[in-house]
Amino acid sequence: MTERERFLATMNHKVPDRIPTVIDTRLEVQEALKGYYGAGSYQEVLNIMGTADVHRFPTDSWIKINFPGYDEKTELMEGPWMGGGQKYIKINETTFKNAWGVVQKIGASGKYVEWVSGPLVNAKDPDEMFIPGIDNIVDDPDLPRKVQELKDKGVFVQGTVTQPYKTAWMLRGMENLLCDYLINRLFIEKLYDKLYKLQGEILRRLTKAGMDMIGFEGDIATQYSLIMGPDTWRAVDKPRLAKVIASCKQINPDVHVFIHSDGDIGEIMPDLIEIGFDVIDPIQPECMDPIKIKKLYGDKITLHRCGSLQKTLPFGTPEDCRKEAITYIIQCGQNGGLVLGASNTIGYDVPVENIVAWYKAVLNFIL
Repeated sequence: MTERERFLATMNHKVPDRIPTVIDTRLEVQEALKGYYGAGSYQEVLNIMGTADVHRFPTDSWIKINFPGYDEKTELMEGPWMGGGQKYIKINETTFKNAWGVVQKIGASGKYVEWVSGPLVNAKDPDEMFIPGIDNIVDDPDLPRKVQELKDKGVFVQGTVTQPYKTAWMLRGMENLLCDYLINRLFIEKLYDKLYKLQGEILRRLTKAGMDMIGFEGDIATQYSLIMGPDTWRAVDKPRLAKVIASCKQINPDVHVFIHSDGDIGEIMPDLIEIGFDVIDPIQPECMDPIKIKKLYGDKITLHRCGSLQKTLPFGTPEDCRKEAITYIIQCGQNGGLVLGASNTIGYDVPVENIVAWYKAVLNFIL
């Protein structure tokens, strides 16, 4: 099977030749893997491991948004931190502003960034800042051809946008936005209407271009529950998500719909299925039991990444990693509906031997 055939088979709940895998790694891990395999490039590593880089088609990368005047003010900011190697408005050596006006700071270790402020922190109305609309979408008439060329090469092609909740809290501040849900509903409704209109149009264009899968990326949960609470999510977020997904399904009923959120989203799993999500990423094993989720919803969803990044991969042995991967194949993958991989970005402190053992176990397992 080609990669694309393998992914489509499992997502259509058919048995592929082997369970497909994806991987997300920090730059330090990529270098460690290159050294382990004696590979000249990270792509060579991926080929050896039989896996795909989950961020080879980065969120918000297929279709660009024009922020007037932004590009002229930016400069390249290098570094191993998440988001390094891109252009930003540089405030100082460690602080920068992105196109949305969100200010972030590189942490003391130089490996992570933290949120500092957003343009709506003190706003009384979302209209106090420029929020791009459909007219600011940069159209690419060549996109369908690009997508088809990748599909013809056997590549599974996906396109995702940032979850509006994530964009909103970065603009407004987490605490402010959660208060808005409860006591300033008009503010959040107005902000979401703008964001969903923009992101919904982008997802429709991605669907028209022939994507195999579309979706939303951005956490909406903690280790224990939904951040805004299930009832609030059902009142505010769910109807808007449902409308966008329905409009994409009208264009292509067979397009797969993906949602990424770390944490425990089990309490809204039936809601996600109801409105059209069929690929759930990740099933974070510290929060949700992948085997239980498979038993409850396995005929309706694809479990996308289940590897433990808080226990097994960083602290287990290679044999522990091998056993975990095989357990998920046996318990969750015999009827399709499974894509395996570490549940999020593999950090620089995870032993390379554990990563190799985990992915090798999946690659060599014969269904």
